[in-house]
Amino acid sequence: MKSNDNFKKIDIPVKELILWDENARFPDRYFKKSEAELIKHFVSKKDFKIKELAEAVIKDFDIPPIEKIVVYKNENGFVVLEGNRRITVYKLLINPNLTENDVLRKFFEEQKLKIAIDDNFTIESLVVEDIEQGLRYIDRKHVAGNYEVNWGDTERAYYNKRRGSAKKKELFKIAITKIINSLDIPDTLKEQVLGPGYVTTFFRIIDSEPAFKLFGFELDDSGCLKIKDKDFNEKLKVIILNVLGKEDFNGNKIDSRSLNKNNEKESYLKSIKTDDFEKVKDKIKKSKTENLFGEEVIEIKNQSAKRSIPKSTARDYLIPRTCNLIIKETKINNIYRELRDDLLLDDSKKAVPNAAGVLFRVFLEVSIDCFLERVGLELSSDTKLAGKITKTAEYMKNNKIADDKQLKNFRKVAIAGQSILSIDNFHDYVHSYKTMPNSNDLKTNWDNLQEFFQILWGYLDKKSK
Repeated sequence: MKSNDNFKKIDIPVKELILWDENARFPDRYFKKSEAELIKHFVSKKDFKIKELAEAVIKDFDIPPIEKIVVYKNENGFVVLEGNRRITVYKLLINPNLTENDVLRKFFEEQKLKIAIDDNFTIESLVVEDIEQGLRYIDRKHVAGNYEVNWGDTERAYYNKRRGSAKKKELFKIAITKIINSLDIPDTLKEQVLGPGYVTTFFRIIDSEPAFKLFGFELDDSGCLKIKDKDFNEKLKVIILNVLGKEDFNGNKIDSRSLNKNNEKESYLKSIKTDDFEKVKDKIKKSKTENLFGEEVIEIKNQSAKRSIPKSTARDYLIPRTCNLIIKETKINNIYRELRDDLLLDDSKKAVPNAAGVLFRVFLEVSIDCFLERVGLELSSDTKLAGKITKTAEYMKNNKIADDKQLKNFRKVAIAGQSILSIDNFHDYVHSYKTMPNSNDLKTNWDNLQEFFQILWGYLDKKSK
């Protein structure tokens, strides 16, 4: 039966189908190679997922293949232009001995027992006698992606629910999506936050342990979502605007990196205030423009560059996220990451200024110790921290690693007295049972010393290379 003048539908025995050595999946060195070598290449590449495809073929063996096999008929026989991976699976199911891999051979022997397949098994193929016609099919599928628009997570969740096979995670997404669609915000914003580029970050925040706890989510097996927080819808609008603008209303980043850990998500969700509800309306109003056709367009932009820079001490951790030190000493790097990512210094009850202060003092000294050892400066075992600071500053200046201006704040640490940077304060963080470090003072101290740490660890990184 003809599908058109160029393609003919023919049932061809799999044993007569020839794998195409010029298939894009084969490197040039496989041109003119035998079928055994081509099959060996297919099964040796994990990315080709031959076992997974075989299991899918077995599972759906009773339904017509969705993908077409496209075959070029020439003087050598039936050459498979499209479907080489699938034909490899069928060949191995018919004859598992085509692979030299003992584990894979056993796998195909076991799979073969599950279906009725033998040497006479045929598969419907689209046959062309002009190879260019066959290549048109490949262009359409692999180059143009068949002009398909893949389903997103929400579409898959809806489909699974309608089939009665949705998991709780999918039921939760559907419930939240329904709430979003009921909000009194422009539809374009709803579509954006549930679309590519934003939906992953959005659900990373909403479908998290902190969100379930703070908002009081309760989801039953039927997908009915109960929410205890009476302001949830208003807070949801704030989250949507923040995700679309990739920052909160205080200028802090909102993306998959900045909100990767549960404590980061919890900190962000707790930061949402009732004052933000009006900010949502104002932001939407200011984001409305008209395009060339007079149609209303809403685009939520990141406005950080247009705003005044917030106070440095407004951050939640000792070390700002913009400070990236390359530290190749495991213990010291772990201390740095704990100060940067784990030890809260905000206004919440979970803030730990004492722990941060002690670890800051430790980080200062071990950084200096590491530097002195790497540059070959030996000090007596009874040298105090102030002495180490003085020697480090002298070495850095004499070797043109840093100048006096860059070392000014670092040198202040070695001087006893009332300065916020004084060594006495650092000692009190550890040894005094009365002195309580202040979160803002700790952050200010870091701001004053950050340039020194960047110079020190930048120099050691360069030296190691």
